[in-house]
Amino acid sequence: MKKLILTLAFIGLSSSAFAGGYRVALQGVRQAALGGTSATQTHDASVAFYNPAGLAFVKSKLSIAVGGFGVKTDVKWQDATTLQRAETDSKLGTPMYLAVSYKPVDDLAIGLSVTTPFGSSVTWPEDWQNKSNITHIDLKAFNIQPTVAYKFNEWFSLGFGFIYTHGSAKLERVQTVAGNDIKLQLEDKDAHGLGFNVGAMFKPTDKLGVGLAYRSNVDVSANKGKVTWSNVPDGISGNAPFNMNKWNTILPLPSEFTFGMSYKVLPQLELFGDIVWQNWSRYKTLDINLYNEGTNAQFASTSQKNWTDNTLFRFGAEYTFSDLVTGRLGYYHDKSPVPGSYWSSETPSTNLNALTAGLGFRFSSGFNVDLFGSYVQGDERHVNNIEQNFQGDIKLRAINFGVGVSYNLK
Repeated sequence: MKKLILTLAFIGLSSSAFAGGYRVALQGVRQAALGGTSATQTHDASVAFYNPAGLAFVKSKLSIAVGGFGVKTDVKWQDATTLQRAETDSKLGTPMYLAVSYKPVDDLAIGLSVTTPFGSSVTWPEDWQNKSNITHIDLKAFNIQPTVAYKFNEWFSLGFGFIYTHGSAKLERVQTVAGNDIKLQLEDKDAHGLGFNVGAMFKPTDKLGVGLAYRSNVDVSANKGKVTWSNVPDGISGNAPFNMNKWNTILPLPSEFTFGMSYKVLPQLELFGDIVWQNWSRYKTLDINLYNEGTNAQFASTSQKNWTDNTLFRFGAEYTFSDLVTGRLGYYHDKSPVPGSYWSSETPSTNLNALTAGLGFRFSSGFNVDLFGSYVQGDERHVNNIEQNFQGDIKLRAINFGVGVSYNLK
């Protein structure tokens, strides 16, 4: 009986506390409006995250860029056999960015950026059919990146950035054991990891731009996170895992390689295109270790992930109506890296198609204001998680918006 109780209680922990496509591609409002294209854009200091070499091509001695987004995602699940259904009621996500660059000499640029490239906020009903996997998750990862870039001549530059990632996570789930709904909460506010990014930029003519950028893998370590159990019957409260009060794990963040081009078809019209490859296949398993800080007792679990690498296609067009106003349109396709047999409901993942749009306002004082909006439609997919014994049809859609302000001092 004890073995059965432990198995039931840990069905949820056998699956990832952070699973799903948790990359957030919102680190610049102008880039977002252009379908996420980024490898050749040198409008302001926000290029440091996307392609550090671009800092050397920013046409100002001092550049400051700051912006924020609103992300509202709705996910619906239904089991076609039982007709059971559930829908998320998630709060508004708010990614942000801040970037500063400075040129001590004409060809050398140094910069610092703070971005939120990974995260998820999802809330499912507390009584839904997969409550043992998730009822609520709030995941955030901040990148702090000092960057240096050098322009060797009028058409070529290289850049390098050092990445420090700091993250926090909060997960809640409910497991029914012997008629009792036991609530588990995992929380960690001090996860961290290290990485780097490098880039090259080529502008052989005034019309053509080519960018290459690589961002490394980052392993974010969560250590000494807090474990809280609620509504545990007295008869089993002293048994593992209910007497565990700390946890740790390592969350793998994927590397990315980006190739992008831009071309001015007309003096007023510029086209952009990026191809992005992401190394999600390194996410084979997730190991979670619970332990009691006082007794050193431990309980470990491993879940299979077996994610696959994916390729993103991004396109954008920018038209300059006047010295003051610029219009932007874009599209991207993002293929889910999560196989249906390992799909998890913490950060629901499906193939995404998005239409983006925005406006830019340039003022003679050096200030720029950028606006962005997008509609994201997920392909309906059938999932059947073999570890959780959970299946159904998933629908997803999202509405995103953002505002950015930049200042360029010549």
